[in-house]
Amino acid sequence: MADADTVVQEVKMFYQAFIDGFNREDTDMYLRSFCYPNGMLSSERGMTVNAKESDQQRFYQEVMAFIQGRGWERTGIDRLQVWPLADTMAMLVSDITRYKKDGSVLERGRCCYTLRKDGGTWKILTLTEVKPPFPGSVRQ
Repeated sequence: MADADTVVQEVKMFYQAFIDGFNREDTDMYLRSFCYPNGMLSSERGMTVNAKESDQQRFYQEVMAFIQGRGWERTGIDRLQVWPLADTMAMLVSDITRYKKDGSVLERGRCCYTLRKDGGTWKILTLTEVKPPFPGSVRQ
């Protein structure tokens, strides 16, 4: 049985490797980083279910074409928070910055993930984009 600190460290390592692979445009790594099925939540589309790897690959190709068409070179992690939910389940919130080839900022964003440890490997179960200007924090 893993303790909370172990889950946090494992999830942080998974996510750093995920972003590193994304920056290398490592399609195989990207596809292995998701559970199947998985869900993408957005305000525009609601919930999109990627039932199989080919669905996820299509989504990945759309994302890459969109950000590369705007001059994307790499994505950096600005802030990362992890909440262990169980030995094999965690939530992660990441603030990122996408950079252009000239080093300028393309965009900043926040994503919320639910991750599940599947066969000893952390994988993304859900991904939700938090749209600017909403910070995704609780306000009273």
